[in-house]
Amino acid sequence: MEAEIDLWRAVLAQAISDTTKLLEKGKKKPKLWNDHLFRMDVRHLRRWFLSQSKEPGSFRFVCEVLDLDHARALGRIQEQFLQHMVLPRWKPEPKEEKKEKTVMNTKMNPTLSELHSMPIGELAELSPEQLANLQQQAAKAVESAKLTKEFLEGVISRRYADKADLLRKEAGKDFGTVRFIDGDVQVTAELPKRPHWDQKRLSDLFDRIRKAGEDPQEYMDVDYKVPESKFKAWPSQIRSAFEGARTVKAGKPTFKLSVKDEQEIAA
Repeated sequence: MEAEIDLWRAVLAQAISDTTKLLEKGKKKPKLWNDHLFRMDVRHLRRWFLSQSKEPGSFRFVCEVLDLDHARALGRIQEQFLQHMVLPRWKPEPKEEKKEKTVMNTKMNPTLSELHSMPIGELAELSPEQLANLQQQAAKAVESAKLTKEFLEGVISRRYADKADLLRKEAGKDFGTVRFIDGDVQVTAELPKRPHWDQKRLSDLFDRIRKAGEDPQEYMDVDYKVPESKFKAWPSQIRSAFEGARTVKAGKPTFKLSVKDEQEIAA
């Protein structure tokens, strides 16, 4: 028990030491308060001290283990440290020359890993170049994750495809789901059935059913569509006949950010 108490006493001492060092750094170099990594460290420490959680490792938990009055301890921490650790509004560094607008300052560009730790208000106030850089990072990350996922799925398929096919044959089916165990892992292999209907034949069947005096919609679903390119190419009298059946709705807005090169800016 004494060893556990010593452990949590060391945790609290380390947190106070880290907080003291951050404040000293901030006093010596005020520009650090605008640095993303420095701000993340400040947020992390503030959240740890101010958290209401009682989970193991939380400040409340440490106080309880060390038999400290949480309210009094937090009051002293706030007085000595936290009141001096209120983050100022983040501002991007101004660029001295206009041409530098086309140059990505990698030191000041936030990374995707920092994105979720920054308030949305601060993110919205980033420079257009920084937002464009983040958008490019996100696009590359999505593409990389997609390629990695496809590669991994290919590896998994190579390992289990034959086993899954064999189990389907044993079950007398060409499609569907089979399950089997590999070590401590249950493998669920799905092969969905995706029927494709010949549209010309369905159209002929639709007419035959209707001519026979039956309702073809009892047998099939029909979805009428008009390609927008054809609609725009029609004469006005034809378009007017269809306009009553046409409703235009806005899609999801998208914004693509790209930094102009120096020649475009100079122009």
